[in-house]
Amino acid sequence: MSSNSQTGQLSFTITFLKISDVKPHEEIIEKNISELIKSIKKDGVQIDPVIVDRNTNVALDGMHRIYALKALEAKRIMVAKVDYFDERIKVHRWLRAVKNYSSALLDELKVVLGLKKVPNQLEAIRSVDSGESPIAILEGSAGYVSILNAPNLERFNLIKEFDKRTTERREIMEKEIDQYLKNGYMILYVKRPDKEEIIKAGLSGILFPPKSTRHVIPYRPVNLRCPLDLLSGKLNDQEASEILSRMIESMPKKILPPNSFYAGRTYEEELVLYNP
Repeated sequence: MSSNSQTGQLSFTITFLKISDVKPHEEIIEKNISELIKSIKKDGVQIDPVIVDRNTNVALDGMHRIYALKALEAKRIMVAKVDYFDERIKVHRWLRAVKNYSSALLDELKVVLGLKKVPNQLEAIRSVDSGESPIAILEGSAGYVSILNAPNLERFNLIKEFDKRTTERREIMEKEIDQYLKNGYMILYVKRPDKEEIIKAGLSGILFPPKSTRHVIPYRPVNLRCPLDLLSGKLNDQEASEILSRMIESMPKKILPPNSFYAGRTYEEELVLYNP
C-alpha cells in the first residue's frame, strides 16, 4: 500500500518483512523491552509499522518493537518502506542532559573522554559540528572538547562511556540546550549523525547507543494495528500480505498537520492517522 505521491506526499509502502531481515541501527534500553512485550501481548497487535529504508531494510525507528516482537517469536513484522535519501526525511540528534552531577564525575569524564577546556561553549559546539572533535561537554558557562581520535562511528564509544557513568539522563533536542544549561544540567553534545552513517551502522551491526537519532518522516503512518496472528507462522507470506492489504484499504484515514499531539508525543511532521 502506498500513500498518494501525486499530492506531493512522501511515498511509502506498508508491507511485511521477515523479522530477521530488518536491521536495527541503534541499541535498545533493556528495561523498556519487558513492558513493551506485556503491552503487545495484552493488545494482541503491533501498533504502527516500523519505518525502514526500502533499499537496505535498515530500521529508522521502532528498535524496541523489533526486539519485542522477536522475543514473542514473530516471524514477520509490519513495516513502512521509504526512500530514506528523499530530502524530505530529516535526521536529528538527541543530546544527553544530566543534573545533580558532582565535580568528581566531571573530573572523571575529563580523563575518560579526553576533554580539554575551550574558550566558550560556542567554540565547543563549533568544534564538534565541524568534525574537529568527536564530542563536547557543556557545563555551567564552560565548554570542553574531546581530543581523542574517534572518527565516524567510533565517537559513539565515547557516548557509551558517558552513559556508563551517568544516571537519570534526559534526552533533549538541540533547541533546548540553553534552557537546560540555565537549569543546571550538564550536556553531552555530539555531532548530528548523517544518513550514510545510519545505514552503515545497520548493515555492519556496529549500533549507535540508544536514543541517538530522531527522524522526521512526513506523512508518517500511525494508529495502524496489525494482529499478531498475521505476524506468526500460521499463515504463509502471500495470505498474510493479502489480509494486510485488505485491512489497510478498508480503513479510513486522516492527515494530521505538523505539531499534532498523538500517543503522548508531539510530532514535527504530518501524520497519516488510520482509524481516526
